[in-house]
Amino acid sequence: MAVATRTRVLNDLLAHPNTWRSGDVLAQDLAVSRETIWKAINALRKSGHIITARKSQGYQYTGCTQLDQDAINFYSQRHPNFTVLATTDSTQLRAKELLNTGKITEPTAIIADQQTRGYGRRGRDFYSPQASGLYMSVIMPNPSGNLTNAGLLTTGVAAAAVQVLADFFPNKHFGLKWVNDILLNEHKVGGIITEAVMEMESASSAAFIVGMGLNLTTADFPAAISSKAGAIAAGADVDRNRLAAALLDRLTVDFSEFTSGSLLPVYRQYSLLIGRTVTLNLGQSTVTGRVQGIADDGSIILAQADGSTQNYSSGEVVRVMGWQH
Repeated sequence: MAVATRTRVLNDLLAHPNTWRSGDVLAQDLAVSRETIWKAINALRKSGHIITARKSQGYQYTGCTQLDQDAINFYSQRHPNFTVLATTDSTQLRAKELLNTGKITEPTAIIADQQTRGYGRRGRDFYSPQASGLYMSVIMPNPSGNLTNAGLLTTGVAAAAVQVLADFFPNKHFGLKWVNDILLNEHKVGGIITEAVMEMESASSAAFIVGMGLNLTTADFPAAISSKAGAIAAGADVDRNRLAAALLDRLTVDFSEFTSGSLLPVYRQYSLLIGRTVTLNLGQSTVTGRVQGIADDGSIILAQADGSTQNYSSGEVVRVMGWQH
């Protein structure tokens, strides 16, 4: 399939950052007319790409206000299967829908600029405004159907994601709150949800869908979550296409990496709870104890008042002693 001129022009501009590219050079390199270049530039601008024009110098690419499939694909090293949506109800729901249409044999992602019904663990709403966040779901096929060590998937993905964020935002000090929250300055800036899609006939897992929501530049949050939620870089310019590509590359590695436990040392390094006293909501009851560590299966280890320790593989940390909220 021939690559559209719009994509070819974009790739050329992205390949020459901070460089002026004249219309004549672009036309010559791409073997098209100057008019074709001009039309492609206008089409890119309408799609949110910021391209400066200067007489006698040509065009220079300075960024993009929208998530763009071609730009993400350019920055990606692995070039996984993915789709970018301007808006959707939920990337998790779209991923489930995609799984229902046919067999998915390779990691496949759905990325959205906005969600109208984004959700996290226990079905809670995840605030997903336009243009200031990054919301994605990755289908991870599980051909073996094996659910062994599935509990390590969320911790593995969380560790991998926070590594990418730390590289992308080197001056930010991220932390992880068991099991799936990414925090910055004790405020939640990201969340991860892992759902298994079951094969009913064999009662095994056909695939896992890992959803991730990140608050990148969101300045205002609904009152109900404003004291707990935060943004990674409120008001700043963040290259969401480059970040999306980096996360895609990291999250579409072999599924076995996330469930092998190899990322547990990273998870423990970023854990904000080890050594703290927390209250864990188990659904029908709660338990309070000092976090001794994260076990090799990803569960949280609590030391209780009587000196005994107990591992919990599910539940939600609803209170951390010493935190403001």
